[in-house]
Amino acid sequence: MFWKRDQPVRVKLITPVTLAVPPRPCPSVPTQPLVASQDPTTNRDLAFKLVTLSAVASQAALMVYGYSHKVGYYNHFGIDINEVALSTPALLLQGYVDILDGTFRASDSYPIVGPGLTALAFVLVAAVFIKAITSRLKTNVVIGSSTWVGMLMFLAFFVPAIGLINGGDEGRKDFKVLTALEAPYGLERVQSIVTEKEAKLTGHLILADGRNTFLLVDKTVFKVEDKSGTSARDLRLKTDSP
Repeated sequence: MFWKRDQPVRVKLITPVTLAVPPRPCPSVPTQPLVASQDPTTNRDLAFKLVTLSAVASQAALMVYGYSHKVGYYNHFGIDINEVALSTPALLLQGYVDILDGTFRASDSYPIVGPGLTALAFVLVAAVFIKAITSRLKTNVVIGSSTWVGMLMFLAFFVPAIGLINGGDEGRKDFKVLTALEAPYGLERVQSIVTEKEAKLTGHLILADGRNTFLLVDKTVFKVEDKSGTSARDLRLKTDSP
């Protein structure tokens, strides 16, 4: 018999059998579309740049205005602007004082319209600034914020004028105490300069810039050097004939 029960049989697997079970499909979760944020935002970098630009532009405007005022004023007395040493603070102060004086004159001529238009100009500037640096801001919020900011700018513009007015009032009080004179319409300022030749010039001061002094004596403008006292030039003023 060819088959024996006790004889072992060897089986060799050449290729392993792999059973793969496909995964169960997961139920899909519905995704919600992304919604853009509707909260108002502020561009701080743009705000800083606009504030810096506004400060530079306002100073440049005051300097140009002050310089133009000086040119027109000194030219009336025959003084060339190149003869005068003008500092930046002097030009800024001159421009501010001129604009402030114009605002006060407009307020005197138009008591309600003048101050109202000035305040409205500050409010409009504030509204443009707020609108530029913010996004998705409601209109009523823009109007309210620009009104507050504009009024604060309006008050800040007149703060230096308060010091100027108080200084003038104290000066008039001290003048009255020291001289026992009333000056309701101001003072006539007459000054004297002694030249190197011991000549005394008495007249109205037009300009003193630290290098030269321009003095109007009768109808003649004298240019006197401060260090040496030398009369460098005298200019006789005459009216033009038609």
